[in-house]
Amino acid sequence: MQNGSRRRQVPLSVEAIPGDGKRLQGHLTLSDGSHLTIDVTPRGVMPLAEWLPYVFAAQMALLILCTWFAVRQAVRPLGDLAAAADALDPNKKGSPLSESGPSEVADAARAFNAMRDRIAHYLEERVQILAAISHDLQTPITRMRLRADMAEDTPEKDKLVSDLSEIERLVQDGIAYARSSHGSGEKTSRIDLSSFIDSIAYDYQDTGKAVTVAGIVQGTAVTKPHALRRILTNFIDNAIKFAGAAEISVEGKGEGNTIITVTDRGPGIPDDKLEAAMQPFYRLETSRNRDTGGTGLGLAIAQQLPSRLVAP
Repeated sequence: MQNGSRRRQVPLSVEAIPGDGKRLQGHLTLSDGSHLTIDVTPRGVMPLAEWLPYVFAAQMALLILCTWFAVRQAVRPLGDLAAAADALDPNKKGSPLSESGPSEVADAARAFNAMRDRIAHYLEERVQILAAISHDLQTPITRMRLRADMAEDTPEKDKLVSDLSEIERLVQDGIAYARSSHGSGEKTSRIDLSSFIDSIAYDYQDTGKAVTVAGIVQGTAVTKPHALRRILTNFIDNAIKFAGAAEISVEGKGEGNTIITVTDRGPGIPDDKLEAAMQPFYRLETSRNRDTGGTGLGLAIAQQLPSRLVAP
């Protein structure tokens, strides 16, 4: 105590009581001389309910599931954007990329759609320029050919006529490629496959080319005849140029589908160059030989036209 009085210490002794459980007793003597005993029985931690771990595990599983779903919803637009970028083909019209989702992803989708439209527009302008140049060149080429035909027969005249024929073929292929890129406006019609294929083969046979038809061709098809003829003649010309002969076969499939195959026994195109060979102005024959080189547009035209054979 304060006010100068001395503090009195009370002695306390603690002892363990033997028994089934742990038990402690504290003994002390109060100021009036009486004894006080205090029993202390320590208790353990309250036991957990048997169902509590299961509830905790269920809560964690639900939390993980909700987290996965939220992350998946946020990342899905990015996956769609990556797939659209990987499948980007300006020559084919496809549905625009969805611009929904988080603001950042929506902005990226809008930018991607705008970029695809710009690329398609640039390619269309390129093809239009090619078509315009090719078309305008036909007039001076025709005048040059008339003048060459009126000239005297000399070796120089034959070379000039050959050069003009090569230029004219290049111009015609340029126009054909431009039409194949954006369609020529040809309407579909039903054709008799036997007559159609035979007429193509006979045209080559009349000029001494080894073009044959395998088997019996039957049935009809709804298609664009001029476009289909262009595809087949491009493949046949390529086969004759590199193999000397071509064979046409027709096979009917279910649901009105027809497969037309042009086969040759030539060296073929290496697998690693097959995709490049379908690009315009690409030539596997790099020597620029007039007999084997060509303009590099035949296969490119044959690749683009099939998507326009059937009306939408």
